Amino acid sequence: MTLGEAGLFTSGAALVDDPFDTFALLARGRVGVAVAPAQIDAAGRTNLSGVGPPGRPKVALPGARGLPDNNASPSRVWYLLPAHSPRQLVERVDVVCGAVPPARATRRLLTPAGCFELCSSGWQAVWLTPDGEDLVAGAPGLGIGLSGSEPVVTAPDAAALAAVEQVDPHGVRLIEFSAGADAAARYQAAAAREASR
Repeated sequence: MTLGEAGLFTSGAALVDDPFDTFALLARGRVGVAVAPAQIDAAGRTNLSGVGPPGRPKVALPGARGLPDNNASPSRVWYLLPAHSPRQLVERVDVVCGAVPPARATRRLLTPAGCFELCSSGWQAVWLTPDGEDLVAGAPGLGIGLSGSEPVVTAPDAAALAAVEQVDPHGVRLIEFSAGADAAARYQAAAAREASR
């Protein structure tokens, strides 16, 4: 226990690098992570392997990546989806990459419909966008419970938006939510900035 990370190795110095440190902190509940799974379901399971029947998917995807570790961790996990789609928000994922999260773990889903938290009774709305109620109704598989008294957020919080702009002044985060030529242009601009450093 007194060796810290070095206790994981039988010989030599402990490996110290950003990914190793990140996953160690994640496993200890010390950092949060944002992910964009291809599917998420009513119990909080995630999928990034394939959409459609296992072995015969309609869409093949890159694989589980860090979803098993993310979902199993006690850390906060934010699921970010650019659409509130019945194809992505399902009753049960087609392939389980990330299992049901631990009962006390904080899991939030952010979509164009609003912000939702996974509770023992399922997904509950924290707040909705002006179109949120209709978008939720259009993706019933996730089973989001609405009481009718959820706050509606019409604009981002100015302080939160300023914090995001401070850590991402070039808008790299927008690549994830762009498509086609727009996504390609954003990616090329980000790559050019990195190459010039």
